[in-house]
Amino acid sequence: MEPLIPYYQVPVFQLGPLPIHGFGVLVALGFVFGGNVAMKRANRSGLDGEAINRLITWLVLGTFIGGHVGYGLMYKPAEYLANPIEFLKVWQGLSSFGGFLVCVPLSLWFFRREKLPVLPYMDSLAIGLALGWFLGRMGCTVAHDHPGTPSTFWLAKYCRPVEGHTLALPDFMVDTAHPHDLRWGPCLDGGAAVTSIDQQVPMSFQGVLSAHDMGFYEALWSLSVFGLFLLLDRVPRKPGFFFTLLGVLYGPARFAMDSLRPESTDGRWFADTAIAMTPGQFWALVLTGVSLVFFVRVLRSDATPVGPAAPVPSADPPASGELPSAPA
Repeated sequence: MEPLIPYYQVPVFQLGPLPIHGFGVLVALGFVFGGNVAMKRANRSGLDGEAINRLITWLVLGTFIGGHVGYGLMYKPAEYLANPIEFLKVWQGLSSFGGFLVCVPLSLWFFRREKLPVLPYMDSLAIGLALGWFLGRMGCTVAHDHPGTPSTFWLAKYCRPVEGHTLALPDFMVDTAHPHDLRWGPCLDGGAAVTSIDQQVPMSFQGVLSAHDMGFYEALWSLSVFGLFLLLDRVPRKPGFFFTLLGVLYGPARFAMDSLRPESTDGRWFADTAIAMTPGQFWALVLTGVSLVFFVRVLRSDATPVGPAAPVPSADPPASGELPSAPA
């Protein structure tokens, strides 16, 4: 089957001297809508949704600072350590695992500092994160910043060369270290020529360049997880259920998707060995193992199930006949 999704370029709008990119808009909407879902779910569960609102600003900082530092250390350690000023350019390169390594401990610390039941709040965050994740990865999709290996898969992106151009692209648009990994050349988008972008990509497919789009695949995954969580949340669950399940689901999915990333954009750790893998695959294995251990512990715990169908009791001293607060 031929690829069905054409390459497109989202226009950049100018707000005075400030350029507004589709990526930034969608990431911002991810924090807004994801945070709103988490707050409403917390309120319906008998928690204080405003506590999540107070945490969001810290999560924004953690996502960009942790994500950028993680990107530098995981993907370009020699370049960043040789020129530490690169760590301050938080707008250049993000790693989702770098963001996780900062935001998860930050959230756990925040709720403990606020003397709130940690796991019920983390469950609300996990459900909101699934939606925010979808919007954030749609930002990656419109920016075309996670191209994968050449493919004729029907969900791959394709790009038709402008009339007069051939697939023999200029040297500066070809990765000479990996000659099969071409870069997007001039394309047709609704009949108009689109400027080339510095992105890894594709192969010839009957005169068409086509490749996997990892941002789009992960957006579809996160939207599916959000729908699954909404269904599962119709029944009370033990505290920590959604928080740990999110890691169990993401780890294997990310490991599989990273196998579609070209080496020229995602170098391999332990290269030239039988266990060569991308940095993302390494952390996906760690995440899967840790999440699975804690998910089993949650299922085996004797904690009282909570959720919108069975709210967490008030933190105030229980009156006669009331249940005690769910454990953190």
